[in-house]
Amino acid sequence: MAYLCLYKAVRPMPGFHVDEPPTSARYTTELFAQTRPDGRIMDLSRSVLGGSEPLDATFKLGRIYPEESMEEWTIQMQSWPRDLQIRKGLLSTQWQNIADAAAARNARIFDEGGAEIPVGEFLRWAEETDFGQLVGAMRWAIALTDSARMCLQLQGLPASASTLNGKPSLKR
Repeated sequence: MAYLCLYKAVRPMPGFHVDEPPTSARYTTELFAQTRPDGRIMDLSRSVLGGSEPLDATFKLGRIYPEESMEEWTIQMQSWPRDLQIRKGLLSTQWQNIADAAAARNARIFDEGGAEIPVGEFLRWAEETDFGQLVGAMRWAIALTDSARMCLQLQGLPASASTLNGKPSLKR
């Protein structure tokens, strides 16, 4: 889990003075929002991620897929924070199919022994299981920990990205 440092800058009209977050922090986020005179944030806001190190997140595929032989397999995602497109008005990226991420070489799959599984083999295997074709999706999301610290999470669910991106309750 990557902990984020939040930097805020009040940018009154006119001028929009830019307050750059320090680049020495490992991970940063800036929240751009327009506020009403009473201080409440208006509907449209934007969060931008930054930092001096790439993000590296892993999780067990057994948490998403019901296939027993895949229970201890691990998926690894690596990305620069600036490359994550947090959606306007939300605190998450769009859902992406795990198979699509693997096919695009944006995710690596490892077996229980730590050996990397070739992408073609993983894609063939995911289509030929006892459960039919396995579907799963993941996204990056800005969240709060139990100790009220802001963090960036890699979240996953056992459904297709098109299904999850189409559900209003899961868009946030």
